[in-house]
Amino acid sequence: NAIRDRITSVKNTKKITTAMKLVAAAKVRRAQDAVLATRPFSETLQSVFGGLIQRLGGEAMDLPLLTQREVNKVTLVVVTGDRGLCGGYNSFMIKKAEARFNELKGQGVDVDMVLIGKKGIAYFERRQFPIRKTFECSQNPN
Repeated sequence: NAIRDRITSVKNTKKITTAMKLVAAAKVRRAQDAVLATRPFSETLQSVFGGLIQRLGGEAMDLPLLTQREVNKVTLVVVTGDRGLCGGYNSFMIKKAEARFNELKGQGVDVDMVLIGKKGIAYFERRQFPIRKTFECSQNPN
């Protein structure tokens, strides 16, 4: 009897997990569509700047956008999840962000962070990294 109850419990858990995966996949698809929708804007902006640079040609103009400067300060934007079935993603993003932070610090660059998602916020606050701003994600990307 206990074995039958356990089997039923495992089957129910499997159904719930499958449903959660489907919901997560739908949310990722929606977020990807939102990113793809911004592509035409990005391409137009790129062509406008490209045309501007071509028209200026060799003229010596003082445009702040086109001047090359030494990098003194960098803000890393780290996007992690709030909860759910993305442990591998969260740990990968945290490791990459921490490695980049240490690399920039080693080069003598001042670094701070903007954190999006509870997992990244908890990790970096616990280790007292310099954090400029934090944002917790809602379940519906917009």
